[in-house]
Amino acid sequence: MVEQLQDNTIKLKRVFVESKLPDALKPLRELGNNLWWSWNKDAIQLFEQILPHKWVSENYNPIAILDRLSLERARELMADKSYMDLLERVYSRFEAYMSKAPSAQPSVAYFSMEYGLQISVRLYSGGLGILAGDYLKEASDQNYPLTAVGLLYRYGYFQQSVSLHGDQINNFPPQQYTKLPIQPVRDENGEWKRVAITLPGRTVWAKIWRLAVGRVDLYLLDADIDENGWEDRALTHQLYGGDNEHRLKQEILLGIGGVRLLESLDYHARVYHCNEGHAAFMG
Repeated sequence: MVEQLQDNTIKLKRVFVESKLPDALKPLRELGNNLWWSWNKDAIQLFEQILPHKWVSENYNPIAILDRLSLERARELMADKSYMDLLERVYSRFEAYMSKAPSAQPSVAYFSMEYGLQISVRLYSGGLGILAGDYLKEASDQNYPLTAVGLLYRYGYFQQSVSLHGDQINNFPPQQYTKLPIQPVRDENGEWKRVAITLPGRTVWAKIWRLAVGRVDLYLLDADIDENGWEDRALTHQLYGGDNEHRLKQEILLGIGGVRLLESLDYHARVYHCNEGHAAFMG
């Protein structure tokens, strides 16, 4: 076994696994992978009814709920006419919503360090992120041609708890990417798209993920990959973490890396919007 581990010809790959739904319930997977559901009351109800006793404990996360769905419970849902009628209505509304072409307005590239979209997607800390998230949702509802750029944080922003002695404790639980509505962005050969930025004496690489917010695409850069050293992998570990130098590198990744991300997608916006100064390097 040790000899095998030392053999450089052996290549290991990460594999993403998701549970398989019966055909009648497959629309749930598509709905769960687009955050449109999170600001539509009937769609929220659709996921909450799957496992009501787990909805809160799973942090209102439909993907985590679907991964817990047993065959027995799936059969119960398919036998429930009111539930299946609700699924049909919600999915039909979603298809009609997504089928509309963007309005003829100047295209916008929207850059932000954080996005407050839904509680289980930990890309935000507070008001600035909620503002950015609401912009994306409103742009989607208005069918405005907006594309967003940000960073994908392995640990997000800290979560607070209180010790037995009343002290605040900052926790950094890692996000499970397989439980998030994000998809790898791949090129024509099926390879994961990456962008590079230059830091003193080295090149830093970042993979590209896509998160669907209704009709708006949010592209996220992820530097926590094997091609980078540990210091650079930490660039996308925490929102607003580290010292001033670390923050500067994050802003270089967001600004310069974000522009290169859009160029790699052949997306050329008429307007580049910077949500505060964090993405100023896009200039």
